[in-house]
Amino acid sequence: MESKAYISSGVLELYILGALDHAEAAEVELNAKQYPEIREELDNIQRTLEDYAQKHAVEPAPLIKTHLFSEIEKRASVKASVPVKTRTFETAKLMNWLVAASITVAVISTVLSIYFYAKWKNTEDALISLREENQVFAQNANFKLDSNKHVIEEKTNYFTFITDTSTARVTLKGLSISPSSIAIVYWNKQTKEVFIDIKSLPEPPEGMQYQLWALDNGTPVDAGVFNMVPSGEMQKLLPVQQAQAFAVTLEKMGGSPQPTLEMIHVLGNI
Repeated sequence: MESKAYISSGVLELYILGALDHAEAAEVELNAKQYPEIREELDNIQRTLEDYAQKHAVEPAPLIKTHLFSEIEKRASVKASVPVKTRTFETAKLMNWLVAASITVAVISTVLSIYFYAKWKNTEDALISLREENQVFAQNANFKLDSNKHVIEEKTNYFTFITDTSTARVTLKGLSISPSSIAIVYWNKQTKEVFIDIKSLPEPPEGMQYQLWALDNGTPVDAGVFNMVPSGEMQKLLPVQQAQAFAVTLEKMGGSPQPTLEMIHVLGNI
């Protein structure tokens, strides 16, 4: 088996996302056992997707906030003579409604992680305390519907991109100047789009910046500069028409028209 071709086919990404049938998934697992390089790529892809999902988890939509305060206003109008047991039951009903609402948002958001927490007092002034606690909750939740839609669309586009069979996943490993460094470049041979995921690079000195280069028959082509961001956070760079390898150099802030060869930190072949 040609491991590079198998890795570049996109089947590993589909396996991680659960998009393969039983026979195809079994084949991936068998190949991962037989070929260490396939096992390594499979682990790297899983870490990349997990890191991305963890860093881009979002909160539920503002619709919950509207229903929440509406329900609180109804409970606040209850007469003081209502037994504590009845109000406790009403509080439990409201808590169940909130949990159901959070589950609904989680299903709609698919890959999004929702952590929904509330604490209710069971005293004589339970309904007043309920209003105060939920006001704090609503303020801290920072609901932003438009932002949520943008994040969902961005993540959908990202998963579509990396699982496209035309997208090559290139692992750039550290050279002698930075042996422990590693970065992953995703390049779509059809759309020419390029993304980079920094796994490990030394913090650049003040006034310096990392720059990506595409190597086309030995000729370096500028693919743009990028910032230091946490692992799993993708950065889109300049489109690349043709390439057989990618490299990252350390240059002056803003980039250089030609790479400083002695400052190549990572390099990887397609």
